[in-house]
Amino acid sequence: GVTEKIITTLTNQRPSNVAILDTFASASLEEINYSKEAANQERFRSDLVPRLKGQIYIPEVYHEFTTRKVIVSEWVEGNKLASSSPDVIERLTKVGLECFLNQLLVTGHFHADPHPGNLLVTEDGKLALIDFGLCAHVPMPDTKTLTLAIVHLMQKDINGLILDAINLGFLPKDIDVDRIEADVQKLFDESEAVEEIMKISMPFSTKEFSSIVSRRKNFWAVSKDLNTIFFNYPFLVPDYFALMSRAMLVLEGIAVTGNPEFDIFSASYPYAMKIALKTFGVSDLSEIAKEIMNGNCRTST
Repeated sequence: GVTEKIITTLTNQRPSNVAILDTFASASLEEINYSKEAANQERFRSDLVPRLKGQIYIPEVYHEFTTRKVIVSEWVEGNKLASSSPDVIERLTKVGLECFLNQLLVTGHFHADPHPGNLLVTEDGKLALIDFGLCAHVPMPDTKTLTLAIVHLMQKDINGLILDAINLGFLPKDIDVDRIEADVQKLFDESEAVEEIMKISMPFSTKEFSSIVSRRKNFWAVSKDLNTIFFNYPFLVPDYFALMSRAMLVLEGIAVTGNPEFDIFSASYPYAMKIALKTFGVSDLSEIAKEIMNGNCRTST
C-alpha cells in the first residue's frame, strides 16, 4: 500500500518488505517447533553425511522422546571451531564450505544459523553441525542458477552474472541488460584497481593486516557505486537470500581467524565449477545462463 508507493518513489527497487517480514515470521515460528527441527536434523544427516564421505558429523535424534516442545538429541563432545587452532580452522573451513555448498547448490536445504556455537570439532577431528531449528529452502531451479552465478562471478563474466540475477528474480526480465552491464563492469574495474593499489602500498611484513585492511578499503571504495546501482535499477532480493547471505558471512568470519586472506567466493569456485559441470554435463558454461532464461536448458541427472 502506502509503504510500497513510498519505496517506489524514492528508488527503482521493487518493494520486498512484505516478503521479508513473512520470511522472518515463518522462520521464527519454525524455530520453536522442535518436531520440525528434528525432521530437519534427520534430513541433513541422511543427505549430507554420505555426500561429505564422513568428514562431517550430525547427531542422531531420539524421536521417541521428541515432541513439538522438546527435542532430544545425541550429545556431541567437542570444542567450537572458532576457538580451535588456525590449522584446524583452515582444514575444517574447507569441509564446512563444501558442506554448505552442497546444501545450497545440490540439496536445496541449508542450515541458516551456522553461528560459532553451532559448529564444533569432534574428538576425532570431524566438523559437527548442531541446532537445525533455523533452516531454509532454495527452489531447485535456483540452486542451478546460484551455481552458475558463483562461476560467472569468479570468471568475471558480467553478462552471465546479470543473466543469473534475472533468472534468480533479482532483476526483471525486461531490464536493459546492456545498460546495467556497463555499470556493473565499471564497478568491477574500480574494485580491482583499488585492490591492486592496496597491495602495492602495504608492506610485505604486515601481510595479514594488509589483507584485512585491503578488503575493507576495497569494500568502502565501491559501496557508494554499488548502492547507486541498487537504487537505479529495480532489484528485488529473494526471500531466502537474506538467510543465505548471513550463513555465508558467519562461515567466512570464522575462516578469516584461521587465514586472514580467506575469500569465500574464491574458495567456493572449485566446488561450484565441479557441481556445475556435473549438473549441466558440459565443459562450456558460457551460454547456459541464456538457455535457462529462455527455458531451453536441459540438465543431466
